[in-house]
Amino acid sequence: MLMDEFTVFLVSVLAIHCVLLFFDVVFKSCSHYPYLYFLNKTGLEVKPFQIQLFTTAFNRQIQKWGAKRPRLLAAWFNAGKYVTIVTMPMAVLLILHTTVTALRSSIHYTKSTVVVELLVPGWNLPTSDFAYYFVSLVISIVVHEMGHAVAAVREDVHLIGFSAVLFFVIPVMVTHIDPLDLLPYSRRLRIYCAGVWHNIFLALMAAVVATTLPWLLYPFFDFGTGVQVEHLIEGSPFVAEGGLILGDKIVQIDHCPVRGITSWQDCIDQAMRAPVTAGFCIPHNFIEEHDETIPAKHVSESQVECCGSNSPRHLCFEYVGTEDEPLPLPQHSCLLARKVVDLSAQTCHQVSDCPSSLHCFRPSLDNSSKLVLIRRTSGPVVLYLGNPADVYHSVTVTDFINIYKYLPSSLPDGLTKLCQYVTLLSSGLAILNVIPCFYFDGQYIMRAVTEMFAGKRIPSDTARQAVSLCITMLGTLMLVVYVLVMAINSY
Repeated sequence: MLMDEFTVFLVSVLAIHCVLLFFDVVFKSCSHYPYLYFLNKTGLEVKPFQIQLFTTAFNRQIQKWGAKRPRLLAAWFNAGKYVTIVTMPMAVLLILHTTVTALRSSIHYTKSTVVVELLVPGWNLPTSDFAYYFVSLVISIVVHEMGHAVAAVREDVHLIGFSAVLFFVIPVMVTHIDPLDLLPYSRRLRIYCAGVWHNIFLALMAAVVATTLPWLLYPFFDFGTGVQVEHLIEGSPFVAEGGLILGDKIVQIDHCPVRGITSWQDCIDQAMRAPVTAGFCIPHNFIEEHDETIPAKHVSESQVECCGSNSPRHLCFEYVGTEDEPLPLPQHSCLLARKVVDLSAQTCHQVSDCPSSLHCFRPSLDNSSKLVLIRRTSGPVVLYLGNPADVYHSVTVTDFINIYKYLPSSLPDGLTKLCQYVTLLSSGLAILNVIPCFYFDGQYIMRAVTEMFAGKRIPSDTARQAVSLCITMLGTLMLVVYVLVMAINSY
């Protein structure tokens, strides 16, 4: 069995890690001076399945940011401190609720809506979105650590540098600062809470951008007036002559107006649910001039074939009349489908739907097939004979319609998806870091909060440390149980 692209990518990354580790061990064992000089100069370090880079290149810029507008920064990080403290119990309750809900659904074998879910490419995310996932994760981590760094500089704490680590394919970043033992706990909290606060703000901004993107891109992309064909599956019938073309603007399916992807899906669903294909109002003389009927035969209970095999563009149409009136025309007529569609401006399901001068004819098809009319702003109507679900699976469309052809239609969709991933991952990092758990910001936030709010009630420093430690242990246990439950519940 051939491996998919994502598996090939993971294997390639594993091979690169192994090669780098091999050369690192060889060069270090040989005391290869140029290689050792390179590692010392760049701050690069190679370890099993991880690559670490320490840098001070951004220290000067961070110092400038932390020194500008000190009152505004103090208000900013004070707001972050209070928002983070309020967020902590909410995050704990959210994780507990998700864990209990997932446990109930696994025990009773019922599906439930998961409030907080781990996002892992290839597990519960499409592997095709890995690039968006990786970039969004990097942005969220960088913004988080920049929050700690700027807050530390604002509190006159020395910034040592940054460590960027790539654990296999997962990026991690760490801010190195001097110890905070001499700072009051209120000032420590501003530094501890800055990362979570920046993640919350980033998630909100990304959500706002994703929501307002149609208006932000309006001078270049139209929105809400149809959908644009972005991709056609190779070998689909829509690629053939008379089918769709990349860039086509679709405005209607049958007589259902298309304004966006939601209405596009609704119109396809409506076509699938229709019991039969609608008929067409046709004049008497058109039938007489274009009828190419051969002796009719029943193909199935609902389908009659009256066209020859040499007429692939013709369809057998059945006359729709009443039982008590004589047939003014043949029961079945073989007509060119496109001419019928182009001629008829009105559809029908019964005789009364057509004017008195016209007759109602509908395609004679089996129950699973429909004649789907896809109308676009340029070019003739696209006729598709088959299951309407094939339209959804074969044609990829976008809400954004490029006004200028040189602008790729994938650009706004890519920006929207990136903003959505930033919203998810940045808010997820905020929730994860604010929980009182070892090695996360929540551990230090809980210690500082305990000292600030329990200092008078619990005079003993050892007792306050014990309270903080117990809460952190419970938070760590809760997070471990959550991860295990989510992992088990996914299978």
